[in-house]
Amino acid sequence: MTRTLTTAVKNELATDSLQPVTLVYINVGSGFRFTDHYKDITYDSNTYTASSLFSKISSVTESSEVEVSNMTISFSGADQTIISLFLSNNYMEKEAEVYKGFLNTSEGVIADPFLLFKGRIESFSVDESINQSNANIVVASHWSDFSKIEGRKTNTGSQQLHFSGDLGFEFASQTTLDIKWGKA
Repeated sequence: MTRTLTTAVKNELATDSLQPVTLVYINVGSGFRFTDHYKDITYDSNTYTASSLFSKISSVTESSEVEVSNMTISFSGADQTIISLFLSNNYMEKEAEVYKGFLNTSEGVIADPFLLFKGRIESFSVDESINQSNANIVVASHWSDFSKIEGRKTNTGSQQLHFSGDLGFEFASQTTLDIKWGKA
């Protein structure tokens, strides 16, 4: 993904003291925004809520080849707010954006954080052990649908969508014999 950094960001990168900040937008429910900073941050008229549960984002690999890349956004503690948000809403294929920005000495966002990753939510999971629990959101790039196979299935439900009353695939799932086509 091509990025253009503003002059303000380039100047900040040239300084000795960087204060990086991650801004994440997830379009689930009415959409929510959060940051890894210790206090709320306002950028582009949106407030990104500080969350002690936001633990990390995975590294992002980029290539000049056309390939599916993904990123995992993790929350420690598996907060019920996050879990219920995903369990009570349709989250598949919803957009997510991750921005990387920098703060100035007065902790204001330096103009135009750059888009680090943009994609659609592919999965949500909760990993639990005796000592901890984590909620993980996997976001895949827009290439994730590139190899997706669309179309009809060989089952009764799919057949009924196209030809109601046709029972041609009613017993298709019970066929266990390997059918030999052509010469045996």
